[in-house]
Amino acid sequence: MTTLCRAYTNESDAGDAVERVMSAGVPGGAVRVLMGEPARDARDEPAGGFAGSNGDAVGRFGGGVSSRAAGMGTFAGDADRMRGGGFADADRETVTSYPAGVETVRVAAHRGLKRMLLDAGLDEATADADVHALHAGRVLVLVGPADVDRAEVERALDAVAL
Repeated sequence: MTTLCRAYTNESDAGDAVERVMSAGVPGGAVRVLMGEPARDARDEPAGGFAGSNGDAVGRFGGGVSSRAAGMGTFAGDADRMRGGGFADADRETVTSYPAGVETVRVAAHRGLKRMLLDAGLDEATADADVHALHAGRVLVLVGPADVDRAEVERALDAVAL
C-alpha cells in the first residue's frame, strides 16, 4: 500500500480518522498526525479582567478606555493594521505517532515536515501546499505504508464522524 494523506480542519476530526484507520487494521506505527498552529493576533485574545469587569477594554492612565485591538505604536507603518505579538507566539508544528498504540508527540522543524511528506511519496508541489496548510492550522493524517487493504483505509480516512 502506498502512503495516504488527508487534511482535516480540526484535531478532533483527525483523531476520529486515526481511530477509524487503526480499527481497520493499520498498525499505529504507520499512522502519523501532523499539526500546526496559525499565527494569532494577541489583540484578538481576551485581556483578562478586574473586579468583575470582562477585560474587553484596557484602561489608560488618567482615565479613559481604549480598545485592546487598537494599535499601540509602531516603528514603521500603521499600528492598527499590524498583527500584535505576544509571549505565546510560537511557530510550532507537531508530529504525533502511535507505535504500539501509544500516542507519542514530538515537535517538528519545517524542513523535517516537508522531507517527511516527500519521503511518503508526495510530489514537491503537494508537500509545499500541505506544509502551508499546516501553517494555516490544518491537521494532516499520514497513513502508511502498511500491509492492509488500501480501499478500506481510504474509506476510514474519508468517513464522516456521526
